[in-house]
Amino acid sequence: MNAVTGAQMRSLEQSLFARGVDASTLMAKAGWGIACSLQKFFPIPGTLHLYLGKGHNAGDALCAAQHLRRWGWQIELHRFYPEIEWATLTRQQLRELELIPHSCSRGRGPTVIMDALLGIGASGPLREPIREAALAILAQRSSRAIPVIALDLPTGVDADSGAIDPAAVIADYTFFIGAPKIGLLRSSVVNHVGRLECIPLDHLPLSDYDSGLRLITPSSFPQSLPLRAHDFHKGAAGRVTVVAGSPGMEGAALLCATAALRAGAGLVTLWVGEKAHASVAARACPALMVRSYANWHEISLENADALVMGPGLGTLSEGEFDAMVELLEKHHGSAVLDADALNAIARYQGHQCLHAQHVITPHPGEFARLAPLSAERSREDACAHFTQFNPSVLLLKGARTLVQQRGNALYHNSTGTAGMATAGMGDVLAGVIAGLQAQGMDPLVSTCAGAWICGRAAEISLSSGRQSVLSLVATDLFETLGAAMSEWQAG
Repeated sequence: MNAVTGAQMRSLEQSLFARGVDASTLMAKAGWGIACSLQKFFPIPGTLHLYLGKGHNAGDALCAAQHLRRWGWQIELHRFYPEIEWATLTRQQLRELELIPHSCSRGRGPTVIMDALLGIGASGPLREPIREAALAILAQRSSRAIPVIALDLPTGVDADSGAIDPAAVIADYTFFIGAPKIGLLRSSVVNHVGRLECIPLDHLPLSDYDSGLRLITPSSFPQSLPLRAHDFHKGAAGRVTVVAGSPGMEGAALLCATAALRAGAGLVTLWVGEKAHASVAARACPALMVRSYANWHEISLENADALVMGPGLGTLSEGEFDAMVELLEKHHGSAVLDADALNAIARYQGHQCLHAQHVITPHPGEFARLAPLSAERSREDACAHFTQFNPSVLLLKGARTLVQQRGNALYHNSTGTAGMATAGMGDVLAGVIAGLQAQGMDPLVSTCAGAWICGRAAEISLSSGRQSVLSLVATDLFETLGAAMSEWQAG
């Protein structure tokens, strides 16, 4: 999904008006989408506090509130301008909300704040009474841990530059209308923007603008995970070979290999060093094939469609690294290189082993070792600089995971939660990407899809109430990967 400037978004809206779509129709679509997205993240009705400005941003919120009130949400309005100053459509939405009866029982779900103070046309420092309202939202979020949803962009964050006012709202979710604004994708604003969620508008000609920045959503890659025919068999789902694990780090191997199975691979073979074999075999999912090796030359790729190397391997000797490179050269399919495989490439300056069908998935520390000159730059510039000299797909982990390959746009992942800051999440990600590759996805698409699916699986674990940001662990994703993959498949 292309990212646009505020001016480009207004031009896109004008193109819809020119085709006969009126502002009230757009507001109705936006309101419905906002309500559905809020219900997605907070499925049990609770209390929604609307912080309202006077423009159409507030009108979108009031339109959403009509649906939410019918679904059992308690709606509390916080107004900062006299009604006479409101936009006509916004006043109409308020009248329609007032006609809907209040729920007779207080919602059992969470208390949520919605920031609908300013739209994308705002610029410059925050002025009163908006500044006071933004500070009130910040105080509620800080003192009572109330989650905040911003509409289109958090108040006080510039849509184009990402500049942040000292009193800017800190949002946990930003529901953007139609298309992501360029300022929202900058790494410097991730703590103010939070999770990005698209509220789609039909027939928006996003292809008219190309900023070179994309947001990963299921609609970005339609039909990348096709439905299976009734006579589908495991051989058609592809084979994954995983080379991972060592004494004390058996869990990384098991997480990665199990994730490849959960992502849909038909057959997964896990090769592990002989010293760790007994421990891994005893704990492995029964559907995995676990094999041991005394030296790297014993490892067979066995017609693998996708390969993973690195999770929990430990420190490789130069001879082991040379054997790893030999395996990579023999394997002509896709490969995911993670963790200790990347550390070995950095240690022995083996970057020449990276090819276009390879995916590398470093966290910031691994990336600094692998590409110190690139890592000195901003995250966005670092991706462009690294891929200029290396052909592989780069997935740079972080609060807003970035994906890029030479000659392609820079992709920003839209899903995820701070609960994923725990051991093993990267091992699951590597396995999911390989599992998707085994089914025929190309390296770039599988990397984007894997990042989105893993982030969404973590979100589902939280929204279901099974886990919290503090309690989430990597194995929890196995219970929700299926739901996330279904969402991706549905587009």
